Amino acid sequence: MSEPTHSDVQEPFEVHRRVGLLVALVVVPLLLALGYAWVAYDDRDPVSAGVAIVLALVGLAFAPSLRDVRSPLLVADLHGLRLQGRHGWVGLLWREIEQIRVVPRHGLRGPEISVAAEHAPETYLVPLGLATDVGAGRAEIELARRRDAAPY
Repeated sequence: MSEPTHSDVQEPFEVHRRVGLLVALVVVPLLLALGYAWVAYDDRDPVSAGVAIVLALVGLAFAPSLRDVRSPLLVADLHGLRLQGRHGWVGLLWREIEQIRVVPRHGLRGPEISVAAEHAPETYLVPLGLATDVGAGRAEIELARRRDAAPY
């Protein structure tokens, strides 16, 4: 493996959602809900109606995520990080970040990037793994490269 060049580090590192997976989590439950609703209507079956309602709720719960599906969850460059917090986008310079680490998978919880900043009211978490296009190993390497190359 070759050493990274300066231009490689200047390119921003981004974590994105997997679009196909997110679309499937909306479309498949809604289609199944329609099928169960049809059966419930045709057979007057309350159990099928209940399944249809649950599946529709699952699909609708993921639907708002489609609005910003192309926006990255995290962008890291030579200056710092930009990520989506609970109340919108947050920008942090590398010198403002107290701790950044990649937390491995723990039980049913997937890996994530944990960011704690000096004056931030919360610790920011960015999911990794199946739901995103970046795994924990690559994220750890890319973040370390950019933080080490950052001017202080």
